[in-house]
Amino acid sequence: MTDARQFNDQIVGPTLAEFDKEFSCIRRAFLAVAVVDALAAQIYAQAVENNINPFDFLGWHEDGDPSYPNDSNFRDRIAENCTGFRFIFDVAKANKHAVLTRGKPTVKRADQVESKPKGFGLGRFGEGRSGGVHQVIIRFDDGEEVYLEHQILEAHDTLLNLVDLLEQRLLRSAP
Repeated sequence: MTDARQFNDQIVGPTLAEFDKEFSCIRRAFLAVAVVDALAAQIYAQAVENNINPFDFLGWHEDGDPSYPNDSNFRDRIAENCTGFRFIFDVAKANKHAVLTRGKPTVKRADQVESKPKGFGLGRFGEGRSGGVHQVIIRFDDGEEVYLEHQILEAHDTLLNLVDLLEQRLLRSAP
């Protein structure tokens, strides 16, 4: 992959389409989380490669260090402003490490993501699939549950906005 847009078009988009078709499949959910999280790293890498401070897209200017903090710090900053990405970032780390013991993640364990049926009238309006079918959810320690699919789509929209900002900046700096 040479840039974030290509990564989105060739990897993220098709993976999300596959998850959309099999929205109760934990494996598809795991892959969708992984590629959306990876898209943030692609944005960061492309910006740095082109001597653009990726934190500028987030309205946060890192002064002094020309090497910038790492892509994990970039993801943390995105997560501060996008709840969907906060969940995706934590789920991606929990999937990788099984249990998160550092910081204050919203999702601490990989087993908090599960596929189960949601009854009629449960969940937030406009989220999830209708009909009480199996869906992948994140179950929090306090008993609250959210639909993973909704969080993935919110995070992806936020990242696509960052890709657009990056491309605009690259066009302005082109000779």
